[in-house]
This record gives sequence, C-alpha cells and structure tokens, in this order.
Amino acid sequence: MTIPSVRTLFIISFNESYPPLSGGSLRNWQNINMMRKFGCVSVFSVFQGKPNCQIMPGVDLWHHYNLAEAQRSLWENLELRFWWLHPRGSRRVNWLYTKVAAQQLKEVLAEFQPDLVVTDMRAYRYLPVVKCYGCRLILDQHNVNGIWLEEFYSAGCLIGNRKLTIQEKIELSRIKSIERDLLCQANQAWMCSDVDDKLLQDLYGRVSHTRVIPNGIDVAHYDGLHLGQCTLPEGWEQKQRYLLYLGLYSYSPNAVAAELLIDQIYPRLRQVYPDCRLLLVGRYPTQRMKEAAQRDSGIIVTGEVADVRPYLAEASMMAVPLHHGGGTRLKILEAFAAGCPVVSTAKGAEGLKVKDGEHLLIRDEIEAIIEGVCQLWSDPALGEKLANCAYELVRSEYSWEAVGRRVESAVRELL
Repeated sequence: MTIPSVRTLFIISFNESYPPLSGGSLRNWQNINMMRKFGCVSVFSVFQGKPNCQIMPGVDLWHHYNLAEAQRSLWENLELRFWWLHPRGSRRVNWLYTKVAAQQLKEVLAEFQPDLVVTDMRAYRYLPVVKCYGCRLILDQHNVNGIWLEEFYSAGCLIGNRKLTIQEKIELSRIKSIERDLLCQANQAWMCSDVDDKLLQDLYGRVSHTRVIPNGIDVAHYDGLHLGQCTLPEGWEQKQRYLLYLGLYSYSPNAVAAELLIDQIYPRLRQVYPDCRLLLVGRYPTQRMKEAAQRDSGIIVTGEVADVRPYLAEASMMAVPLHHGGGTRLKILEAFAAGCPVVSTAKGAEGLKVKDGEHLLIRDEIEAIIEGVCQLWSDPALGEKLANCAYELVRSEYSWEAVGRRVESAVRELL
C-alpha cells in the first residue's frame, strides 16, 4: 500500500541548526528527512534569536518567530513572571508563547495546509491553534519530559552542591501535568526507545498510541572515516591516545560527565598512558572545563565545531560516564558509525539495543570505566571487534533506512 501525499508541518521550539550540531537538531533533521519522502514539509520555529544555520534542504516553507523581538502585552509579561500561579503554568512553556506568534502560526497553517503537525512538548501553548485547524498531531518525545527534567535538575544540583528550589519542584510537577495532557490530545506519540516507552507508561499509565521511532543517523555520512578521508584538525599529533566525549555542555548531565572525566578518569589514565589526551568537543563548555584546559595541555576543549567527524576519526576511544539524562545518546551512535570503540555507563547506553562485551563495554563505577578504557587500549583486537559489531548494529537498527521503515509504518496508521 502506497502512502498518499502528506503535507507535514514541524513546530520547533529550540534554536535549530543546519548542519545539525546537537542531539535535538539531529533528531529534527532526521524526522524532516523521513517526512519529505511522503510530501511537502514546512517548519514553524519559535525561540530567542535567529536560526544559526542555512535553510535545511527540502523544507518548502520556513517561518521563524524571534522571541528576542517579541512585543508582549502587559498580561503576557505578568503570566511569564508569575507562571506558577496558573495551574498549567510552566516557565519553559510560557516563555515560548506570545499571541503574535500564535497568530503567525495560524497564518502558516492556513497557507501551508498540513495534514500532519509534528511538535514537542515545549510548544504546548500553541496546541489550541493546531487543534482548531483540525490536522493530525504527532508529539515527538525526545525524552520522557517528566523524568528528563528530574534528571536535569539532579545534575544541576550536583554541580552546584545544592537542593532543588521551590520553583524547580513546581516546574517539575507542571511539566508532568502538561505532558500527560499532551499525550491525551496527540494522535501519536513518538518515543526514542522501548525503554522510554516503558518509562512513559509507568509514569502516566497505559498510553496506546505511542510508537517507537529511534534516534538514528545517516550512516553514509561517516563512511569516509573508514577510508581515511577525514582531515585532522590543524596542529594535532597523530598516534596519540585521544579519549573523546561529545556534548552540549550547557546541558547539566554532560557538564557532570565532563567533570568526572577531568577530575577522576583522565588523571588516572595519564598515569598508565602518559601519551593520552582528553578531548571534550561541543558547544558551551563550562568555566571549569576551560580552566582545566588552561592548566593541562593534555585536556583539549574545542567549543563549537562545524563537523565532529575529524574528532571521531582521530579518537581512539569514546568514554560516556553519564549518570543522568533521558532519551538515547546520539553521540554513541556517531561513534558506532565512525568505528570508534565505546566505554559507557548503563545510563549512557540506555535505550540502545547494545550488549556489554559485544558492541561496547558497559561500566558504571569510575574504577571500572578506567579499567575498561585500559582494557581496550591494551587489546586493540578487542576494540576492533566491538567497533565492527557496533557498526553492523547501527546500520541495521539506527540508520535512516531502518528508522524510515518505522516512520512509514507509524504514518500509515494515521492516514
């Protein structure tokens, strides 16, 4: 059965980038590519600032509302300031909403006439506009938000050595209420993994219209790494033992993982392998990360990079000492596609169909992570075996071709 032409509108509520530079952007770009196969795609984005990117190829219409230029009414400013007084108020959700943007969304809906709207939880206050239009709604769950926010706050408390504030507790309660309501109103909810699907059901009760649409990657994008066709960053020394971590460091779980690498894992590894280097790649490095790089030339903090592939090509290992967070880690899938061996905590590998000792090493304690890295550095054949099995896994389960089959099945059910 061929799917008829489908017009899809994506509502994007955080700063988008193309080429994608973060997990959220990678997922959005994946889903946009999936839906392009079925018909025209448009994007309505709302966030502070302008999209820091070229227009994504294949997007027929992109309308952006810049919150930095928003002219909010007195009432909207009061709603934003005293968000906790409203029973469904949330500072994360309220910040993204203005009546002007809602009117512009209404105009985009009328112009583009979508059959499907794909959005995440942060666009909650725009839901009445979408529902009035009468198209089908897909809630794209990058995480189980009620659990993700709890993990995010826990990591922030760990960094700041503090307890949850009253406002954070209220926000957590409101996010769960909003997520529950969105699930009731959506025609489908797309989950990143079977693990996330179960977490959602455990948190909110039986939800029958969830579908697992994994985070995936364009595996062919990394093929050049296997052929040695990737140029190394200028000034790099070849044949160093580069231990890599990729992340957006304004996200507190990544900042905690970076601190564990800097303070506990890397110093111990340096005692055994004096030529090892710690490579922290990604946007918004913390002050502690920058200071560590200034003190120790073996710690390299890049900040934002245009392309992560050169760093994946040179890294001899990726370590993922995550203990907080949600969804599935695209950084691990990128390492798999690049042929880079991985040592991760169970939390870091959560939701991926991986097996310890077959696709990667799963080690939770600091001492065990250090031993795992040393094991792979001392036994290159084992690292090669893991990398080969991981590459086959990412091709069969997490390539865009594999994810596309799941998307097609989910869309077919809605039409």
